[in-house]
Parts: sequence; C-alpha cells; structure tokens
Amino acid sequence: MRKAIILSLIILLSQPLVSATDVSTNTEEDSSGTLSGNYTVKDGATWTISGDYEIADDTSIVIEDGATMIVSGSMNSTQPPQLDLAASSSVIVPVNNIAASGTMRIHFAGTVVYGIDIEINNVTTSNWSGSDEFDWTGGMDVENITVNISNNLFNQAVISHITLSPLGSSPVIIAADQLSGEGTSVVVPDKQGSWSIDVQGELIVSGTIFGAAISCHSTCSLDGADMRSSGPINVYGAISVTNSVFDNGIIDEDIIVWDDATVTWDNSAGTGGNTDNWINLLSTRTIGVGNSYVWFQGFDMGYDLDNTSQLRDNSSFNQDNWGDNIIEIGETKRDRIVRWQDGNGMVHEESASAIVVLSTSWGYYEHQIEDLPKVNHFDVTMDLPELSFDSLVESSNDGTTNVRLGVMAKVTNSGNAPASFLVSCIDGEIEYSEDGIAIITDGKDANVGLTVTHTVAADETTDIAMNWDSAVEGDLGLECSIFVPPEFEGYDVVTEGTATSGLVTWSDAGEESSNMILSITIGLVISIGLFAFIVWRSKQAQADKDYATHTESGAFDIDEDSGTIE
Repeated sequence: MRKAIILSLIILLSQPLVSATDVSTNTEEDSSGTLSGNYTVKDGATWTISGDYEIADDTSIVIEDGATMIVSGSMNSTQPPQLDLAASSSVIVPVNNIAASGTMRIHFAGTVVYGIDIEINNVTTSNWSGSDEFDWTGGMDVENITVNISNNLFNQAVISHITLSPLGSSPVIIAADQLSGEGTSVVVPDKQGSWSIDVQGELIVSGTIFGAAISCHSTCSLDGADMRSSGPINVYGAISVTNSVFDNGIIDEDIIVWDDATVTWDNSAGTGGNTDNWINLLSTRTIGVGNSYVWFQGFDMGYDLDNTSQLRDNSSFNQDNWGDNIIEIGETKRDRIVRWQDGNGMVHEESASAIVVLSTSWGYYEHQIEDLPKVNHFDVTMDLPELSFDSLVESSNDGTTNVRLGVMAKVTNSGNAPASFLVSCIDGEIEYSEDGIAIITDGKDANVGLTVTHTVAADETTDIAMNWDSAVEGDLGLECSIFVPPEFEGYDVVTEGTATSGLVTWSDAGEESSNMILSITIGLVISIGLFAFIVWRSKQAQADKDYATHTESGAFDIDEDSGTIE
C-alpha cells in the first residue's frame, strides 16, 4: 500500500501542474499533467481536455452558461483507486502465468469486522474477519484467478490492491483499477467525487472521467465515455448517454434525473446489479388542500410501490410547515422515485393512485386520484356542497305564547355534493339596518322543534318545516342559521348562511279570554236594549192602530169641560 502511494506521489511531482484559472478563450490541454484549484470556463469559450490529466482533490470546474467543455482524453482523480464489493462479488485477478505457484495477498482498505466467505478454486474460507489482509497459496500458472466473496452487508468491504508473490520471483502489485468482475466497482476511497464539474453550459465527454462529482444544470452529452466513480451524475437539465460505460461503486444509481429534467440512454452499460442506470427523482412531492382536516392516502407509490398512512398537513416532521395546507406525500426518497431504468436496462414507471378525504358532520367527502401526478406539487379540488339559506317565512304575524306557530325554511344546495346539516335559531326584537336588513337584537335560543339533521342533495332545494313558540309576549323575529362544522375551515360551503322571519306579535292567552268576555257582555247589553226597543215599538204601533180605529167610529166621548177622554 505504501509503495503504491509513494509511486503515485513520485508520478504526481514529476508532472507539470496546471494552475487554476479562468478559461476565457478556446483552449486545449493536449499533453499530460495535473489540474488543481478552481477553474471557470467563461461564456463563449471552449475548453478541450484531449490529454491525460490527474485531478487534485477538491479541484472544481464551473462551465458557465454559453461555455463548453470537451473531454476526449482522461481526467482521473489523484486518489488511489479502490475496488468496492457488492454483497456477492467475483473478483478477477490477472495473474498472467506468473509462476507455477505462489502466494496471493488481498489487501482490504480496512479491517473486515463482520465475517465474509472467500472462495478460490472451489475451496471456501468461511466467516473470515478481524484483519485487513487475506493470504492464499496455490497455482499461478493461469491467466486469471477468480476470487468469489460473499460480503456481509454491515461491512464496507473494499479492496485497495492485491500483491502476487510468485515462488522465486519478486512481488507484483495489482492496483484496484486492474481488477474487474461482477459485483465490483472501481471507486475513490470515500466513494464520493474527490473533484467536481458544475455544468451551467455544455459538457461533452468521449474520454474517461474518474472520481468526479458532476452536476448537469444544462446539457451533458456522453458518447463513448468511460465514467468511473463519477456517479451519480445529478441532472437538472438534460443528459444523453450513448455507447458509454458507468462503473460507479456502491451507489444506488448511475444518474439521478431531478424533477422535470430529461435523460436518453442508448447502447450503454451501467454499473449493473442493484445499481439502476438512472432514476427520475422528485425533489419534493406535495399536494395543496383546503385545511389541516383533509388527509391523503397513496397506493403503489414510488420505487417500492408503497402504500402510505393517512397523511395530513401536520404530518410533516418539520413543525414550521404545519398549518400551510400542504401535505408532504413523498415520505422517503424511494416514494419520490417516479421513473427508473434498472441495472438490466428495463424502464419502469410508477403507477400510483390516491384518495383525498375530508370527514365532517355534514358527510364524508372523498376525492379519488386514479393516476397520481408525477410532479413536485399539485392542488386538489374537493367536490363539496354549497348551501344558501334562501328564506324563513312565518305562517302568521300573530302568535299566542306557548302555542306553536308554523314557519317554513328553504335551503338550496348549488354545490356538487350532498350535505346533512343542522339549523340553529334565535328569536328577539328586530331592528333594521340602513340597507333594510332585519337584525335580531338581544337574541336568545328559540324553540323551533328541530333536533335532527336535514339532507339536501347536490343542485337541489329543500323545505324545512318548523314550529316556533315563544314564552314571552311582544314583537319578535326569528333568525335561523346553518351550522358549519369546523372541518370546512378554508372552504366556501355556505354562500348565505342566515335567514330572518317577519315580525310576529306574541300575546298571552289569558288577555284574549278577558277581551272576549267583554265583547260578549257588550253584545248582550246591546241585544237586550234592541229587544226592548223592538217590544216598545211594537206596542206603540198597536196603540196607534187602535186609536185610529176608534176615531173613525166615534167611539170616543170627549168631555169638553175637562178635555179628557172617557
């Protein structure tokens, strides 16, 4: 290991160092050396790397909008390469008939903590651990030796290099990038890019890049490229991959296509195995709803076809997001993967559905989403009722206290969902605003005989019969309102929620009886007087008649002295 590092340092020091600078004109690097520092390819310039260059740690390259970088040579990290092992790996060691026999020493990058199985030529060493070097002795008169390793997933099993010690000959060091095999990847030591390229303009690669972290915000074109330990490439613009090869280590994907960025992949080989060629990952996945009472449940979402729990606005782990009426429906990265191409080159796409529910005392309102949108955010419109309290009409403007008076209410639902609602009423004195609107003052709960809900279907009107009674006398009005549950907060489900009756004069039943007796008494007096008058008048008429009869016959004798009739 020390020899390999010393050798790398000697080579590094013997090569020319290209100082970091702005590349503002068309420039070509066609020899070899080391690039180190911060580079910016300016708008309008093209920087071509046609030679073979080592890239020092933490070197950064920014390609501005309008600039181009072409890599037809090689750009390799100065970090010594390592061979990363998957759960099951077959490491092919080039021996090239070095000797009849000898010892092969496998140098791991660190101590193997958990037991692994190592099989060579059908001989297995089981549950080996506790060291960073494994020795095997056997024949070396072959082209290749295959080492099959079953790795414990708790290990970070990585081979730094292999030493061949043939019998009677000098040892030979086989570097990690000289090894190959299924389930293996050549990586930089930390398995992340040791240098970076930020593409705001255009990147064209037909050569080799090792150990770079690449962010493609604009356009990246890989044609015949050899990408080693340079993944995942984060794409925010567009990337095309043709006739290229990826070998990127233990990461889950070679390319991450974020949100609405695009990828084309043609005749290319990815890392393979459990590593996808590319995935389309949403940075956020949310829906907008009316309030925090609404809940969402998704089905067959993301990479693992997961079903979610009932998610609400306040299901977010970040309390700062509570109350914003936005539900985070992508709980994990894998829930936000909506398209992907696996290690075998098969393209997959999420086929998710969902329901959005608002449960209230008016009813259970469910919105079904057959094809869940594959976007960062979308708003959900619920099918809800829309009620209007049209009128409240009394059957009479006179009422008797403690005796029910009929009142008819009319409610219209112009929405697109039914509602089963309650009506509450108050009564009191009526005042009128400047606009002529009746207002109940000092209102108290009114007894109208309503104890059950009333249902009105979508686009229909319903009549509600009430029986209003008052225990007090006076001129009173009735005001009734539709009770709106708090679950509808933020939704306009009532356009006119209150109606007021006309004025009703309430009187006590006892006062009406006294008035009736007085009326009857007056009537009797008048009747008696009238009867007496009729009798008297009848008698007077008879007397007049008799007088006329006697006068005509001379039946009366008049005493002239006294003037009396005898």
